[in-house]
Amino acid sequence: KSISAKLSKLEEMAEGKVKERLEDIAWSIVKWSPVDTGAYILSHSLVPSGFGGGRKRSSKNKPRNQDEGVYRAEAMQQLKADIEALDLKETSSALFRNRAEHAPKVETGEAWTNTDGYWVYTKVGDVYG
Repeated sequence: KSISAKLSKLEEMAEGKVKERLEDIAWSIVKWSPVDTGAYILSHSLVPSGFGGGRKRSSKNKPRNQDEGVYRAEAMQQLKADIEALDLKETSSALFRNRAEHAPKVETGEAWTNTDGYWVYTKVGDVYG
């Protein structure tokens, strides 16, 4: 019984550490994401690998120059909910994704963004591997 209890405690600790790491990654994604209409930042999701879903917001007909703080807080709240919902005992891997139609343009840069790209997911890969 003692070994079972210890193993259970170790599983809980490991799950907590994994979720802490996922939350660190989520904070970085939110921090490095631009906010204009809010569609890009609110389209970030954490989903089990092989899962076809995730959030997808459109920027069409949305007002520009929105309050960054409001959208960053909402995006982080959504990602925290994704992390908490992730069943680590049943999921061997998961991935952060952004399904907004304009996500590739935000990531790599296009003329309309007036940037060379934000490279959010590239930075995450560089920092967190």
